Amino acid sequence: MSFEAYNPPPGFHPWEPEQYYYGTVGPLFLKNLGDKAVFGFRCSEKHINAARICHGGMLFTLMDIELGFNANVETGIPGFLVTVSMTSDFVASVMDGQWVEAHGSVVKQTRSLVFAEGRLLADGEIVLRANAVLKVPRNLDDFDLTESLPPLYVPDS
Repeated sequence: MSFEAYNPPPGFHPWEPEQYYYGTVGPLFLKNLGDKAVFGFRCSEKHINAARICHGGMLFTLMDIELGFNANVETGIPGFLVTVSMTSDFVASVMDGQWVEAHGSVVKQTRSLVFAEGRLLADGEIVLRANAVLKVPRNLDDFDLTESLPPLYVPDS
């Protein structure tokens, strides 16, 4: 399916569509806001379960990706942050065809840990909230985040 067929909102670009685990759950899209990164996807047949709603594992996965990646953007820490702990609450269901966006925020940064929180929105309505603890690892600092960021999104005035 082409990029346009997923009809992402303005500012979203395809993100590593076939690389690593992301290709399995994607396609994923990313919006670069400069000081924040926002991930999104269009819920489709491959994401839904027998109840015909988006599988909770997909939502949890997107939130995990968002919190780690966004923590890199917000803090400027080089390297790949590793999730130590993450909790979530499923607030509502996501239906086939809905656009899902992940919004994360750093709560606190220490020398070795980053604490983050986030929300998933489906067509603008909250569907999941989460908190995570991320480890600032050693020997994983060759991950260059800037290579994965799309162009900066500046909305039309």
